[in-house]
Amino acid sequence: MTNYSYEHSVEGPATVEGVWALWSDVSRWAEWDEGLESVTLSGPFAEGSRGTMVVKGQGAIAFTLTSVTDSGFVDETSVPGALLRFSHHVEPVDGGVRVTHSVVVEGPAAQELGPPVTADLPDAVQALVKLAC
Repeated sequence: MTNYSYEHSVEGPATVEGVWALWSDVSRWAEWDEGLESVTLSGPFAEGSRGTMVVKGQGAIAFTLTSVTDSGFVDETSVPGALLRFSHHVEPVDGGVRVTHSVVVEGPAAQELGPPVTADLPDAVQALVKLAC
């Protein structure tokens, strides 16, 4: 199976709690990810909950929270030709936190979808850490 993967980390003076507050309130995702218009979640921020994100210029895309732990969460989106898995991790470091977002795309469309999906990831992670301060 064809795969594409990408990872980006940012350190900053935020707190783990501040990052979690922004992650767990999906209605605020568009504040730190400029590629999104809006995000909704049907249910609690917990494994198995499903949601919808409206991506600028692409419309609504369904996602599922497949893992939620003390240090992060994973959400998955299925599109024609690919499964996209977005992992989000936060850990305390001296002077703040390190936030890591990674994306794995599996399927025949992985190499085509991977680069545009991850193009704004560094900006989004940086904005998240800044907003969480």
